[in-house]
Amino acid sequence: MNTRILFVGHDPAAFGMLSDFLESRGMAVYVLDGGRSLIRYMKQDMPSLIVLRDGTPNVQATTILQTLHNAGHDTPVIVIGYPKDAVDAIICLELGAEDYLRMPCDSHELLARIHNVLRRRLQNGQSLLPGLGKFQLGSIALDLRAQEVTRDGRPVTLHPSLFPLLRLFVEHPLTVLSRRTIVAKLRDTPVGYSERSLDVLVWRLRQVLEPDPSLPRFIQTIRGRGYVFSPSGTGSHPTDFDEPDATLQPPPASRRTDQHPQAIPL
Repeated sequence: MNTRILFVGHDPAAFGMLSDFLESRGMAVYVLDGGRSLIRYMKQDMPSLIVLRDGTPNVQATTILQTLHNAGHDTPVIVIGYPKDAVDAIICLELGAEDYLRMPCDSHELLARIHNVLRRRLQNGQSLLPGLGKFQLGSIALDLRAQEVTRDGRPVTLHPSLFPLLRLFVEHPLTVLSRRTIVAKLRDTPVGYSERSLDVLVWRLRQVLEPDPSLPRFIQTIRGRGYVFSPSGTGSHPTDFDEPDATLQPPPASRRTDQHPQAIPL
């Protein structure tokens, strides 16, 4: 499942039904309980889309939208809630929300709105993995637009020829990319990638990104299939998987609950 939806809000009953429905339609759904938890999560990973359940404990949509904007995130956001009047919805839309749904929220309508938002992103040439300007991988900070890499705030040298490959991985998290697919997608770059040279380039990337390049966590090799990028760095060892259908899953702690249960509102 490539489309990852992040629900934010303490509403187990509503989220349970909605998330089950979306997962039955091929999406991966994860739930956090508040704004602080969301900001922490997005320092490590980026969803395809965020759904804010406005008005629940720890969630004030206007505050979260403003915080996301100030942090430079452009991940699409859909807000659902009980607005007192039309002004509440208008304010959320003016602060950057892609859409606003009123409760009770019909699961089929939410699915249609999600599809519309993601479709508009593709039509406008935007990635379904937003926030690519700046990205965090553990102690490594990436600025792909400026082509800069830092570790614990200190500059790290990364050859410019590696940035197209790095960007491709970041744009396709938890997706197995074959060598042929990678070369095809990077065909128009000035680097001149080939299947023969790809392993060397991946090795060079690992020297910069991985705490232990001999046991890579972020860029994993799937034997006989290609590579998969795990933004949270939770790849399994050993590097090569024997199972032909092996895939990496996001960290279990982020599923259906937040690993910081005492999060407070922003």
